[in-house]
Amino acid sequence: METGHVPILHDTELRVLGVLIEKSLTQPGSYPMTMSAIVSGANQKQNREPVLELSEGEIAKALHTLEQKRLVAQAPPAAGARVNRFGHRALERVSWDRREQAVMAELMLRGRQTPGELRTRGGRMTSIPDMAAVMSILQDLSSSERPFVVELPREPGRSASRFRHLLASDGVREEAGAVTDSRSDTAEPDARADDTGLSQRVAALEQRLSGFEERLARFEEKHPPGIDE
Repeated sequence: METGHVPILHDTELRVLGVLIEKSLTQPGSYPMTMSAIVSGANQKQNREPVLELSEGEIAKALHTLEQKRLVAQAPPAAGARVNRFGHRALERVSWDRREQAVMAELMLRGRQTPGELRTRGGRMTSIPDMAAVMSILQDLSSSERPFVVELPREPGRSASRFRHLLASDGVREEAGAVTDSRSDTAEPDARADDTGLSQRVAALEQRLSGFEERLARFEEKHPPGIDE
């Protein structure tokens, strides 16, 4: 995957771009999309987190800003067409291949997910044969000069780490750095706590041993070795 600069996107822009990528893969016959179809796709109640209620005006504004950011383009009008249609430019802008588009669309539409979830859900857009394939996709998306995704620390009670995109805001990028740093930050206090606990246990054992030694010395004073009463 060739790297490319992606400007920071706001929530509505992320939803619109995710919808355009999703529908280009799942419904190519009705792609590029009309304004009405984009509104419906952005507000649908399945495969979305969170579920939104965006107005046509909000979608129009997002399309306009995405056009300025060169991530969306209005399609050339077909003969007799009465409405405008729009398509994404993810392939030209950032060179995401089909599988990378599916994974990024899922992250934009549903937020942070595990590799297993991304494989299952992204598989409705394009074939992702196994976990090795999805991990390779995530590795490519996270290893560019300006990464598109980041792995988050495994949460308590979860068997797998989750990934999130880094397109939302500067705060997201900062959070990603903080998440990575937090692994060492949290490890150090734990290590110090373990060292402190061990020192306390050793001190207690030494104190007990000293007590035994004192009792043994007093016993030997009363009962010297080799002397029978």
